[in-house]
Amino acid sequence: FFSGVRMSAFAKRAFTRSGYQALANPVWRSRVNPATPFGVYRAQSTSTAASSSPLARPEQLDAKFTKDVPDYMTDIYTWAYVNPTNVKLLDSQLVVDVLLFFNARALERAVLAHLDPGCKAIQVGHTHGGLVPKAAQQVGPQGDFSVVDVTPIQVQHAEEKVKDSPWCKVRLGDACIPEMILPADETPHDVAYAFMILHEVPDYRKYQIVNNMLKSVRKGGTVVWVEYHGPPYWYNPTRYFMPFVFKWLEPFALVLWDREIESFADEELKKQFKWSKEVYGGNLYQVVVAKHIE
Repeated sequence: FFSGVRMSAFAKRAFTRSGYQALANPVWRSRVNPATPFGVYRAQSTSTAASSSPLARPEQLDAKFTKDVPDYMTDIYTWAYVNPTNVKLLDSQLVVDVLLFFNARALERAVLAHLDPGCKAIQVGHTHGGLVPKAAQQVGPQGDFSVVDVTPIQVQHAEEKVKDSPWCKVRLGDACIPEMILPADETPHDVAYAFMILHEVPDYRKYQIVNNMLKSVRKGGTVVWVEYHGPPYWYNPTRYFMPFVFKWLEPFALVLWDREIESFADEELKKQFKWSKEVYGGNLYQVVVAKHIE
């Protein structure tokens, strides 16, 4: 790459896979504890860019917005997903389009293609923009559509989007708890999907969420994840600045450049599904589909 061009040591690091890891080494990371099946989350520093903004400080918020919200959310993502003022500004389709470099519509269509009218579906994690109401309408009044999110303000926004759709349910809950995705008194889902959620959680939570989603669908059911992928192709400009975005804003995302989503599934559970993947946006995004083998 760039043969014949003399490059600085910094540039050489930026253009190699190991360089990505060095440049984007996150200030916060999940630490695996061998004594527990999913490890533990431990803060290593409080000097993240996410916590430096006055708007991002959870102590300035009403307690109702932070009650029972996991530490990693309030420590890192208050500015985007917990602070009600910021959420109101960010929860628009235009913002989502810009943040996903205008790949959002294609990624949304990839999800909606799996939602048949009358099906039972769940979205794990509320997403800003128009995906929730689109999915609700796609499922339709003969179906059953649910959204679960761990933050009160996101639940409020989801409820507002489906308030005129009585076949929709929104609940406050942690997707790391199996009953939050599939309550004990409910039948399995036809479809479970998560749109740009896994990269926002520590690795041990990725394991829990992936496995809980797989366990929540019926035989023949489908699980869909829309996520970061990479590294982007060499001609994609995002290849050269996304590591810095990850470092300062998305510290749990870089692992998805090195690991397949299916690697977070338990081995025996993984074998019960047929896995496929498509990439979008010059290899920056992926849509992974796991189809339960009947």
